[in-house]
Amino acid sequence: MKKLNLFAMSMLAIAAFTFNSCSTDDTMSPTTGQETVDGFYNMTIQVKGSAGDATRTTQSDPENGTVEESTITSGTIYIYQGTERIFKKNVTASDWKTAPTQTTVGETKPIKVSVTKVKENTPYTVYFLANAELDYPLAANAAFEGSTVGGANYAGNNHFVMFNQNDENKQAAHSTVKFTADNKNEATPAIATQISLDRVVARVDAPTVDVNKIERKPETTTKNFEDYLEGVVYDTYALSNLNNNSYVVQNWNTTGKWTLNALIAGTTPYYKPTTEYGTKYQAAGLENFTTNARTPKNYMFENTTTEKDDATSIYFCIKATLTESAKANADFADGTFYRYDGKLYTRIADLMADEEVSNPFGELTAAEVVNNIKDANGNLIEEGEKLTNFRKANNIEVYRAGKMYYCYTITDNYYVREGYYSILRNSIYRLNVDGIYDLGKDVPNGPTPDDIQPNYYMNVTVAINPWVLNSTNIQLK
Repeated sequence: MKKLNLFAMSMLAIAAFTFNSCSTDDTMSPTTGQETVDGFYNMTIQVKGSAGDATRTTQSDPENGTVEESTITSGTIYIYQGTERIFKKNVTASDWKTAPTQTTVGETKPIKVSVTKVKENTPYTVYFLANAELDYPLAANAAFEGSTVGGANYAGNNHFVMFNQNDENKQAAHSTVKFTADNKNEATPAIATQISLDRVVARVDAPTVDVNKIERKPETTTKNFEDYLEGVVYDTYALSNLNNNSYVVQNWNTTGKWTLNALIAGTTPYYKPTTEYGTKYQAAGLENFTTNARTPKNYMFENTTTEKDDATSIYFCIKATLTESAKANADFADGTFYRYDGKLYTRIADLMADEEVSNPFGELTAAEVVNNIKDANGNLIEEGEKLTNFRKANNIEVYRAGKMYYCYTITDNYYVREGYYSILRNSIYRLNVDGIYDLGKDVPNGPTPDDIQPNYYMNVTVAINPWVLNSTNIQLK
């Protein structure tokens, strides 16, 4: 697979179009010096979507999109001469003779292009914007209208927005057409070279977590978890930093190696930003966590950044189950436990009696400490200033109901640029947790033991497939 050919086609379909300038959808700017002649040229274009060959030429395990991800019901066709748009045609359901789907060839009813709009034997480039309409997709830095949900509104069932593939291997202007006198006959239309489409969104699937315990490794920092934890159970996940902006044409620098699809100034950059998930000592954004059954797939605009805190990321919530001895006389009955100085406790009294660690609570008794963080019903107090101050002042982690949080920065193994984090359009990112070898954080953005490496708890590998699939094996620490 070529390193930068990062996209798979949107659907397997060939759509034939003929254009008519009499349509109210047709707009153009006259070509300078054009001779006016009565009549029409006929033209067909071929639109190719998601197939196994796709754009990643070394894809070893291709994965086509679903019908809902691959169907084209409408769109906009453009003819350009250089940077000048000379023809635009909106295609609706009524224009299709056979509407394209993932497995069927699409063909429109005849539409025509006036001979006054093009010259014979002159090359033109052809573009297709699937399931959307835009006046000038090739305008400088042309962008989709800003999203408020990270681009998910560009990924409706049977309405995934797609545009010409644009990367090092196939530039957006890869479809060309020339008209001749023969094309005035509907039976012999001009045929544009095939257009290859990319979905403009990326997809992150619900993770697979195939673990039931924490395994000790040399990197494990928690000293006594075997005495307290019987096992672990995957609970929920959440995504952060979903880009609200995207260019129409995927932007690359002049060498075609580095994506330039950065944040667009003057717009709200991210849906569910990292800051929405709280601080080092306070949990927030917990309503964003969801189950695999509830949210099996997530769609968002591509995102490239040099800042780890701005990179599209996934949080895992893993719930620890306590041993019977750890549950006995615990401060809380719901599985809440503490970590202090690398050791676990279910009772503050045990922490204070441990001669291997210093007592952070001064002259307070164990009962007084616990009562400060226990509500009237005997449960851990809600997240807020009091619990935040307790964690921070005593340098202690409090795992509510045994829930631990891990964070992984999603990135594309086939697009490697030092110092950058990227997810790319038309790519699937699928994460598989196959090992855990230390406790996570007690809050989503909590500090690591040394508070230096933001992803201290994760080891990750990734692989890709068309759409294109990034299948990620993760070990959590």
